[in-house]
Amino acid sequence: MNRTLLSCTIAGISMGVVVAATAPGSGAATGVVRPATRLTSAAAMLTTSGQDGRIAFRRYFDADHTTGAIFTIRPDGHGTRQVTHPSAARLTTEPDWSPNGHWIVYDVLPHGDEDRSRLAKIHPDGTGRVSLAGSCVAPCLTDGFPAWSPSGARIAFQRGLGPRVHHNKVVAIFVLRVRTGTARQVTQQGRATDVDAPWQDEAPTWSPSGRRIAFERFSRSTDHQAIFTVRTNGTGLRRITPWSLDASQPDYSPDGRWILFRTEEESDTAGNLALVHPGGSGLHAVTHAAPGKAKWLSSSFSPSGRRITAGRYPVVNGEPGNADVYVMDLHGHHRHNVTKTPNKAESAPDWGPRR
Repeated sequence: MNRTLLSCTIAGISMGVVVAATAPGSGAATGVVRPATRLTSAAAMLTTSGQDGRIAFRRYFDADHTTGAIFTIRPDGHGTRQVTHPSAARLTTEPDWSPNGHWIVYDVLPHGDEDRSRLAKIHPDGTGRVSLAGSCVAPCLTDGFPAWSPSGARIAFQRGLGPRVHHNKVVAIFVLRVRTGTARQVTQQGRATDVDAPWQDEAPTWSPSGRRIAFERFSRSTDHQAIFTVRTNGTGLRRITPWSLDASQPDYSPDGRWILFRTEEESDTAGNLALVHPGGSGLHAVTHAAPGKAKWLSSSFSPSGRRITAGRYPVVNGEPGNADVYVMDLHGHHRHNVTKTPNKAESAPDWGPRR
């Protein structure tokens, strides 16, 4: 992909709450925006559904962010373990824990090239690596941003389709059956892969019921993006955030009441975390970093639903600094730096279950 899935802001802006439905036959969401309401720090009360275990994250090994590996760490910042050991020419990133904690699925990028990414899974102790690249055959160019289903039987991911590498005409959400290795397209079904689609669908996450998938949709004509949800058969498309928010990388809460996401995707110097109900109501900020001071990156609920982990980097003299992984409550309070490595860049966290 030519877009950088790196960057996020809310701090003190007004926005509308969106409820959307799919226009018959159009494949696009047509939304009704309710009157704008200022974001608040309202609490999100969640139901405990699991015990919090280790956090998986990616650590870059070079300043160009073309090499790096996946690690895990305890939420208290101790017990760091390296999981993947890629060659010097590969980057492993975007980890996602299986529901039972036995596997981590992730991206493998040769030379850090997102347009050549493939999927793999590995045990948390670094053993048993299995490639999941078998279904990526022409016109498939790249697979990335995997997410396990609640049952552990399927993996949702984004797939780029087109005539040749670096020419992704269609980027859509697919679902892989882990046992058979077969993949099925969910969004933008039937689109020609030699013609530029009007949008790109990326970074999926499952609802706890396994019946819907949330993802980010990027409009190629406006350069804005929003969070959508869709049934796993591709019907029932809904937009739940305003385009102007540039929301990305959603994550469902364990009880399904909230979707966590980051904002200002395309900005390198601004971005925050926010929560919204799956129907589009209750939109409010979790973090309040001022533009030009810091940027919050991708995030994940803890299995208990009581805490959040997220990447964050400082902005120094208008330039991004190295990211660290943080943990906080659902208000954005009681925040602490888990990785504490100012000389390394670490982000893309996913909170796993206790085993």
